[in-house]
Amino acid sequence: MTKKARKKAAVDAGVTPARTSGSAGDLQLAVTARDGSAMSPAQTQFNTLMRRLEKARVRHRRERGRLDQLLEACGRELMPLINQVHRLNFDMIIHGLDVMKTGKFTRRRRKLLARLLRQKAKDLVQDSCGLTDEQVGTMRSVVEELTDPIEEEVAKERHAGEFEFMCGMVESVAREAGVEVDLSGLDFHGDPAEFERELQERLDTALRGMSDPPAGSRARKPTKAQLAKEQREREAEEAKQRDLKSLYKQLAKVLHPDLESDPARRLQKEEWMKRLTSAYAAEDLRELLSIEMEWLGVESSNLAQATDEKLKVYATVLKEQLELLNFQTSQLLLEPQYAVLRRFQHPFLPVILPFPRLKSEMHDEMDRLQGMLDILRAGGPTCVAMVNEWAEEMAREERRDPCPF
Repeated sequence: MTKKARKKAAVDAGVTPARTSGSAGDLQLAVTARDGSAMSPAQTQFNTLMRRLEKARVRHRRERGRLDQLLEACGRELMPLINQVHRLNFDMIIHGLDVMKTGKFTRRRRKLLARLLRQKAKDLVQDSCGLTDEQVGTMRSVVEELTDPIEEEVAKERHAGEFEFMCGMVESVAREAGVEVDLSGLDFHGDPAEFERELQERLDTALRGMSDPPAGSRARKPTKAQLAKEQREREAEEAKQRDLKSLYKQLAKVLHPDLESDPARRLQKEEWMKRLTSAYAAEDLRELLSIEMEWLGVESSNLAQATDEKLKVYATVLKEQLELLNFQTSQLLLEPQYAVLRRFQHPFLPVILPFPRLKSEMHDEMDRLQGMLDILRAGGPTCVAMVNEWAEEMAREERRDPCPF
């Protein structure tokens, strides 16, 4: 059948394929009124949802493409600058430590400098881009050397008290909401992954306890309205699965490669069968309908013959797909491959800061670090004055946050 004949058959059958703006190969499926009659509400809803889904798919592809371009530019333009900043900070810590040990400073200022250099070394250990393994090992040694056991123990006790108070607040708020959750004994100093796992396990246990009736009590009998709602939900889910399964079986009959004798077409059908199976496993109605349009011919499309009841079931599936796709688009930046971009994310918004601004700020930071490094290497009164100013800045910071560890 020629392209023109297929298009005419589509109109006659009451289903229209159209190209979307997202990709040359995309089909936009739409039901049209038959015999000049008015569109039913179910047909209108199906078309509206299908259009919204197509637009969401285009947005998703564009956003992923945009992030891929940013990722490439980040590796080419920003990360080399980050590496340079880290190497300059490494040299600053090494020379600053030497000045602290050999210079004449009061005991108080020496302690402040030790805390400052320790924190900067910890930062480099946690984010070691641009450093060699040997340099990272050197920073770990600096952290160990500058750690005051007594101060660290005091800081741990304070943090433990603050954590215990926070847990008590969470338990109190949850109790007022009718949830009994026990957060005692959690070790926030241990492995972060283990801490998160245990916390989630306790929250899940508490939430399960909400749905379980207390021991010795009788479960409340559901109302007629609750029973009716549950029944409607079951029927809707059964109808959705039934129609998806029916459509899958129809397509599998004509696409199964074992039924094809021609070797070339057999290979082709193997690929299409993989696509069909993936679409069915993902409950992707849009993909199933597109496969049907392309393989069975629009004049025999299941969509063209769909009743309003079936279109309502399809609408439910499309709503779910649309919600999931919109959520996936909003979470793209959180995918592992884009982790490096998140270091350049706005502090309060899910957007990446402009690269020209970031590059300018990093060049300014490198100039500032290089200037201080030159002063450290030169030594003399200017060096001592600068290091003393570092100590005073650390003191001011500790007054703002009395527990820096």
